[in-house]
Amino acid sequence: FRTVGRASLVAWFLQYSVMGCVFQVCDRALSRLLGVRCIPYGEELMRRPDESAAPMSPSEQARAAGKVVLAPLLSGCIESSVSNRAEAQRFYGIDKLAAVEAKLGANPVARALGPGFAANASRNFIMASSSFVVTPVLYQRLYPQEKKDAQSLFWFGLGVNIFAGNAIAITQQALWGRALDYAAAGGGRPISYAAVVREGLAAEGSAAFITPTKWVARVLMNAPVQGTLPWFYNEVLPLGEGRVLGAARQISAALGGGPRAV
Repeated sequence: FRTVGRASLVAWFLQYSVMGCVFQVCDRALSRLLGVRCIPYGEELMRRPDESAAPMSPSEQARAAGKVVLAPLLSGCIESSVSNRAEAQRFYGIDKLAAVEAKLGANPVARALGPGFAANASRNFIMASSSFVVTPVLYQRLYPQEKKDAQSLFWFGLGVNIFAGNAIAITQQALWGRALDYAAAGGGRPISYAAVVREGLAAEGSAAFITPTKWVARVLMNAPVQGTLPWFYNEVLPLGEGRVLGAARQISAALGGGPRAV
């Protein structure tokens, strides 16, 4: 607990309480911008996919594919902008992080994001993709219709998280840790991810980035929260969505002087 500062407390609250909301904002904004459908959400998962829609043109397919990548990428970067510096603080300790940052002489933006941001954002991109894209799309399209319910979504999301999302994300988690070790060498130096990967492979081979032990540790730490996000995001979050959006419309109308929403 000596490494837990204010940044960690803020990050823990924001990281797990609003990440689904952040993804939804990114998905809807990009869908509207690119003129494509949103990722299936809420009750949509329990219905059969709409097979009556006209086939997408090559241009629409390209835009849809781009959005499927951009939405989790953007939400993952936003999550890392909140959490990475706090995670680095816990990795190093408060005093050591301050010393490394002082040696690096980073600009205010880099300092706010924290060392190892790229690897951290890559990990969060993978987990956002697993929780908010892969799980709902596969569940809606491939899960037997007669067996769809909240319980099956819970276990399906947990399984995808454990055996797919975390199996890939652990490589980025290991890269992040090695990058921070690299940054701290000699009191502080800029991170070269190419050098980090090269040195890790030379020293330990693929075990530098993924082993059964790393996977199990990641699953035990992450799966109870991250693995249940698809269920929470699609079954619990929609319960209060109408009231929250209604209140937001009323506040917006009041501030803008327009008619109040009923």
